[in-house]
Amino acid sequence: MANSLKLVVGLFFAFFVIIFSIMTSLSILKDEAVDNYLTISKLNAKSFSKELNQDLSNMEQTILNLENFFKTTKEYSNIENKLFEIIQDYPQIRSINILKNNRIIYSSNSYNSGLHLPNQNFYPKPIFDDNILKISTPWIGRDFVSGSDVYVNEEEIKANEQSFIPISKNIEIDNKVHQIIINLNTDYFKDRFFSNITSGEIIFEILRLDGILLLSTNENHKIGKRIKKSDLLKAAIEKNQYTGIEVIDNNKYIVTYILTNNYPISLLVKLDYEKSLSSWNKRQYNFFVVTTIIVVLSILIALFFFYLYTRKKEEEIKQERAQVQEQEKFKLLFQDSHFLATVIDSNGRILEMNNIALDFLGENVKSIHKKKFWDLKCWIGSDKSAIKNKIKNFTERKYQDELIVLNKDKEERIVEFTLSSINNAEETLLVAIGLDITLKKEKENKLKQAYTVFSNTRDGIMITNSDTVILDVNRAFEKITGYKKEDILNKKVNVLKSNTHTNEFYSKMWESILAKGFWEGEITNKKRDGTNFIEWLTINAIRNENNEVVNYIGVFSDITEQKLREKLLKEKDYALFQQSKMAAMGEMIGNIAHQWRQPLSVISTAATGIMVQKNIGVSVEEDEIKSLNAINNSAQFLSQTIEDFRSFLKLDKEVQLFNINKTIHDALDLSSINRKNKNISINCEIEENLEVYGVKNEFIQVMMNILKNAEDALDKQEAEKLILINSYLDGQNVIIKIMDNAGGIDSKIISRIFEPYFTTKHQSQGTGIGLYMSQEIIRNHMNGKLYVENYSYTYKDSSYIGACFIIELPFK
Repeated sequence: MANSLKLVVGLFFAFFVIIFSIMTSLSILKDEAVDNYLTISKLNAKSFSKELNQDLSNMEQTILNLENFFKTTKEYSNIENKLFEIIQDYPQIRSINILKNNRIIYSSNSYNSGLHLPNQNFYPKPIFDDNILKISTPWIGRDFVSGSDVYVNEEEIKANEQSFIPISKNIEIDNKVHQIIINLNTDYFKDRFFSNITSGEIIFEILRLDGILLLSTNENHKIGKRIKKSDLLKAAIEKNQYTGIEVIDNNKYIVTYILTNNYPISLLVKLDYEKSLSSWNKRQYNFFVVTTIIVVLSILIALFFFYLYTRKKEEEIKQERAQVQEQEKFKLLFQDSHFLATVIDSNGRILEMNNIALDFLGENVKSIHKKKFWDLKCWIGSDKSAIKNKIKNFTERKYQDELIVLNKDKEERIVEFTLSSINNAEETLLVAIGLDITLKKEKENKLKQAYTVFSNTRDGIMITNSDTVILDVNRAFEKITGYKKEDILNKKVNVLKSNTHTNEFYSKMWESILAKGFWEGEITNKKRDGTNFIEWLTINAIRNENNEVVNYIGVFSDITEQKLREKLLKEKDYALFQQSKMAAMGEMIGNIAHQWRQPLSVISTAATGIMVQKNIGVSVEEDEIKSLNAINNSAQFLSQTIEDFRSFLKLDKEVQLFNINKTIHDALDLSSINRKNKNISINCEIEENLEVYGVKNEFIQVMMNILKNAEDALDKQEAEKLILINSYLDGQNVIIKIMDNAGGIDSKIISRIFEPYFTTKHQSQGTGIGLYMSQEIIRNHMNGKLYVENYSYTYKDSSYIGACFIIELPFK
C-alpha cells in the first residue's frame, strides 16, 4: 500500500514535471522555429546574392567582350547589330549603350542614340581606377529615351512601376575612353525571385552600399531613396552578411543582409516575424493539448503496467548486460574508425576522443581532460557559440552540418559534422563525429566550375567516345549548328560532314590526332539546315591511365563571317593598290616625258650637225665620233629610263632582299621631284648596305607617294624648298626619315592623313589613297611601321619646321 501511494505521488510529480518540460520544450522549439526562419532568410539571401553576383559578373564580362570586339575589328557599321545580339542572350538586359563625352553614340535601342546624359549618379566614385563597374540610381521608364532619374528628380516611385538600373564601365576604342552603360531589367529580377520562393511573406530588396534602394518587391517602398543604415546593415558591411531580427517601420522582421562578392550591392531578405510565427503559435497550443492528453494516458498506462515491474526486472538485467556488450563494441569501433570521434556529456565536457581526432587537433589525452568541447582551438568565428548552444540545448536524435575548422597546422578544413545522442545507464551522452571532406568539396567545386565554363562558353564544344559517337554538346554548339542536344546525342560526328574536303584532308587530320594527341585548323562543316559554315576547330584526344583514347573533345568557333570580311578586305585593298599605282604611273609618265626632252634634243642636234657637215663637205671624222657618242649615250639613257619604268610595272609580288640606298634613288629617278623647274633641294644621308625583305616595287611606290606629298606641300611656298632623306640602323630596325621644310601638317588633320580617301587637295589633284596604301604596304606586307609627326630641325645652320615621315622596317 505504501509503495502504491509512493507510486501515485511520484506519477503526479512526474506529471507536473513533464508539463513543465513540455512548456520549456515548446519555448525551445519556438526559438528553433525562429532559427529556422533565420536560416530560410539566410539561404534565400545567399542564393540570390550568388545569382546577382553572377549576373553582374556576366555583365562585366560582356563589357570586356565588347572591348575585345572593338580591338579585333574595325568594322563599326554593325555595332548596334552586335549589341542587339548580346541582349538576345541576356533577358536581364534592357539595353546596352556606348557613350562618348556623356552622349550615346551606339545603342541596342535605336531611340536612345544621340541622348545626352550629363548627370550620372554612379557609385562608387573611383579614386584610383576609373575602369571599375559602377551602379547608378534606378530610373523610371522602359529605357533612357522614356525614363527619368528617380534620385535626381526626387520622385516617389512604387516598386511595381516600370524601372531599370544602369551599370557602367569604361573601355577603350581606338585609344579613346568610352563609357558602356547596361540598363538592367528590374522586372526580370523580381520575376526570378517570385519564381523561386513559396512564401508570400518574404520581401526582397537590393540596396547600394551608400543606402540607395535599387529594387523592392514591397509596393510601399520607394526606390531611389536613401534609407537609414541600420545596425544590422552596418554589421553586414563589416562581415559581408548578417542575419537577425530588426524592427522596421514599427514592424518586426526576420532579416538577412548579404553583400555580393565583387560589387557594391547588398541584398535584403525580410520575413514578417508575427505572420511567420502565427501558424507556429496555433500548432503550439494544439501540441500542448494533445501532449497533455498523451501524458495522462501514459500515467494510466504506467499504473496498469506497474504490476509487471517485477516480471521485467530480469529482462532489464539482461538488457543492461547486452548494453554493456554493445558499449564495448562501440569503444572498439570508436578507436578503429577513420572518422574524427569524440564522446561528450550533456554539459559539454570531453569524456573520450579517438586517436585520429587527437592527431588532427594536435591534442593529447591529458590536454583534453575535462575540457569543454566548444573550447577546442579548431572552431572559427561564431561556430564556437553555435556548437555550445547546440550541445546545451540538444533535444533531437541527430544533428548534421558542414563546418570549417582549423587543424593542428592552422589550416582550414571542411568537416562534415554529426552530433548524435546515445543512452547510457547513468546519463545521455553525445557523440560528435567529423569527416574531413575538404578534398571532396574541392573536386566538386572544380567539377561545377568546369561544367559552368562548358555550358556558358561562346565556343561550341562537343564530347565523343573513342568511336566518335557524340556524348554531350553545349549551348553554343546548338546555336552555331542548329542541332538540339537531344537530336545530336548518340550520333557520329560525320553527321556534320560537308563533303567539301578530300579524304586525304581527313586522313592527315586523324594522323595528327593519333600521333600528337590533338589537331587544330580551319574546316568547313554542315549545319542542320544543310548550309555550310567555316569553323576553327581544335580536337584533343583524352587518354586513360593505360594510354588508351577514351574521349575526343572538339572546340570550335564559327569564322564564316570573318573569312567573308577577309575576302572583301583583300579585294578592297587590291582595288585601292591598283588605283594608287595608276596615280603613281601618271606621275612617272610625266617625269619620263620631261627627262626625255634633253636626250632627244642632243640626238637631234648631233644627227643634224653630221648631216650639215656632210652636205657642205666639211665633215671631220673626230667630230662625227663625238656626235655619235653623244647620240649613243642619250639613247642608253632613254633605254635605261624605259627599263626602270618597265620594272615598276611588273605584276609579280616577289618578296626579296633589296638595298635601301639604291631603291630610294630609283624612286627619286622615277619621281617628278628632281625636275629643275621645281627648285627643290634634295639631300640624302643614307647608310650603305642596309637591306630589308619585301616587294621592291611596292617600297618604291611608298617612297613616291611620300615624296609626292612633300612636293605638293613645298609648291605652296616661295622660300627655299628642302627635302632631307636619312636612313640608319637602330638596333634590329632600319629607320628611314623623309623630312621637308613646308611648315608641318595642321594638328587638326595630322591624325587622319592615313585614312582612305582623306585629302586636303582638290579632287582633280588627289584621290586620298596614296598614304593609306603606303601604310598598308609597310604594315601588312613588310611587317613595319609608317607614321608622321611635325619636326623642328637645323640644316646648314638654319632652322626649319616640316613634316617628318618615319618608316621602321626589320633589318634583314
